[in-house]
Parts: sequence; structure tokens; C-alpha cells
Amino acid sequence: MEQTQRDGYWNFTMKMSSLKENWFIGCMSGTSMDGVDIAAIRTDGQKILEFGPTASKSFTPDEVEILHMARGKWLGEEGVNQVARIVEETHLALLMQTSPKAIVGFHGQTLAHDPGNRKTHQAGDGQYLADNLGKTVVWDFRKQDMLNGGEGAPLAPFYHFALAKYLGITEPCAFINIGGITNISIVDPQKDEPVDNGALIAFDIGPGNSLIDKFCNMKRNLPFDRNGYFATRGKADNDLVRKFLEHEQLGFEGPKSFDIHDFYFLLNQVEQLRFEDGVATLAECTIQAISTVLERTRLKPKHVVLCGGGTKNSYIVARLKEIAAMEIQTAEERGLPSQYLEAQAFGFLAARVLGNLPTSAPGTTGCEYPTVGGRISQPRKTKT
Repeated sequence: MEQTQRDGYWNFTMKMSSLKENWFIGCMSGTSMDGVDIAAIRTDGQKILEFGPTASKSFTPDEVEILHMARGKWLGEEGVNQVARIVEETHLALLMQTSPKAIVGFHGQTLAHDPGNRKTHQAGDGQYLADNLGKTVVWDFRKQDMLNGGEGAPLAPFYHFALAKYLGITEPCAFINIGGITNISIVDPQKDEPVDNGALIAFDIGPGNSLIDKFCNMKRNLPFDRNGYFATRGKADNDLVRKFLEHEQLGFEGPKSFDIHDFYFLLNQVEQLRFEDGVATLAECTIQAISTVLERTRLKPKHVVLCGGGTKNSYIVARLKEIAAMEIQTAEERGLPSQYLEAQAFGFLAARVLGNLPTSAPGTTGCEYPTVGGRISQPRKTKT
């Protein structure tokens, strides 16, 4: 993620100032912990009506270090309050000049996720944002789903269902988000609603970029493998990849959600490899996990749309196109901004929460029944 460009940011602000009703600003800070994306979307929570401007702001290197030190921690533990303030102030810096009519969908920064014990922790207080922005903020999207027996993730599938309709796709399709964790939404666009039986199958697949990023940081003090440079020059250890695919964590079907800590064992296994080979092995684990899901899923997609930070890794994208049995395109090849799809998703979900529409279903998170997640915070004081 690039540092926010001043011209681009004020272009966002100027565009936002002229927006009419039904506009939402979705905000996302992913498990890669590199910064915040925001994206405007006009929607009634059922259809995508229009896309608006986007913007992003990177965390500073010192902030990234603080965030990573808090990974795996829960509310009340050391360092968590500092992370919350970083997340809140970074969001405020992006959102302060946006249209007062726009409603904010705020995800927060996931620090820990434990569906087995029905616990999840996203740092950042939506009420604090509402008070300081003087606008409505919808947030805390995951907890109600988990209270209703769900995994709390993934939450983007309902947006992917609407996106398939918006794109005019008529055959079964899949949206695969390669972020810190890789997740998949398989959509049957012939269904009328995302809660309809068979409309959506969604779950976390396995690691995405996070292990590659962490390995590059550990070994070379680099933030990531830019464009798959090192993976292209390495040779994957196929024995390690095979053992990974046999690991008990991977069921290749839903409902299932992961925390990146679930896969840290892979870092120990590639430790002894040459650096380029280690990167290639971690990339191949991501690639083969995706390929296996596409082979085994009950609803066979005819089209696959790749999104998330992993689409910037040309090695991963090229390998998937090489080995998959169906058409694979990146979001950009579909005319969509891959980096901002998750931010758009939380703007869309905010609209659903305000409309009392479900944001998850048994087919997406394993919850007992379609569930409306999210809390709505109104400003308690006038913005100063």
C-alpha cells in the first residue's frame, strides 16, 4: 500500500462533497497490517448502484511494528489500547473531510480471532469515530454472527453476491480474496437473494500473503515479495507443500475461518530452505490450497475473480491461471479496484445493517440462521 497522495486524497474529498443519498464509506484494515483503505459506494444494501472514489493511508514503520507486536492479543492486554488509537486516528485522517451525508462502515483491525471459543477482537472504537466525525458509524460486524454459532468470517460473500449481479455474471462464479488469509465466495447468480439455499458457499481457504510477508521480513527485512520476484527465482519444496495440504487444519470446505497464527508452523518448516525456495514454497502452499478448493467444491464455478493484495503477486496469479480448469481473471481485468473491494464490502454491509438485512448466513459462516451483524453508533457530540 502506498502512502496517501495529497492530490489523490483531496480529489477524493472533492468528489465526496457532491455525493447524494445512499452513499456509504467502507473502511478496511486487513491482516497484512499495512494501512487503511476507504471506498465510497452507493447502495441500498441489496444492489450496487454506483461506485465512488477511493483512498488509502499507510501505517508508518513504527506503527506497523506496534501492530505486529499486538497480533494475537485480546482487549485489556498490553499494547492493545495503543493499537486502537493508531487505527482510530488513521481512519480519522482519511474520513474527516468526507461528505457528512455518507455513513461509515468500519471494520477495525483484527488482532485475534478464535471461533472455537466464539471470540474475536477488532481494535478500534466505532463510537469514538462517530463522535469525532459527527456521522453514523456501523461497526463490530462479527460478534453477533459468532454468538449465533457462526465462524465470524468471511463477511464479504454477501457483497460478492451483489457484485456478481452487478457484473452481469449468470453462471456460477467464485471470488477469491488473497489477503493475509485467503477466502472464497462461490456465488450462484441465478438465486434471488444471498440467503437463498445454495446461493452462496463461502469459507477461509488458508494462508494468503501474511506468511510470505513475514518470511521476507524475517530473512531480508523486506515488507513483501514485490511482484513475486523471489518466488519466481526459487523452487518450491513439493514435499513440504504436500504435507501442508494434508494438515488437519485444512478441510477444503466450509464453514471455516482462520487466524494467521494457525499457519505459523509453516514458517518453521521453510526456515532451513534457501530464501528464494522458502518464498516459492509458501507461495505454492497458497496456490495449491486454492486449486484444491476449486477442484473439490460442490458448486463448480465457471469463472473466478481474484482480488486482494495477492493479485499484485504476478507469480501467484500466473500459476493459478496455469493450473486451474476454469477462467481466472483478476478484479482489475474485470474493471474493478482489487485493493478496495473489501472496503467496498463493509460499506455495503453497513447499508444492510441499517436496513435490518442479514450480513451472514449458514452457507457463509455456519451461523444457525441468517444474522444481522454490526452495531450502529450515532455521534454523541457535535464534531469540532
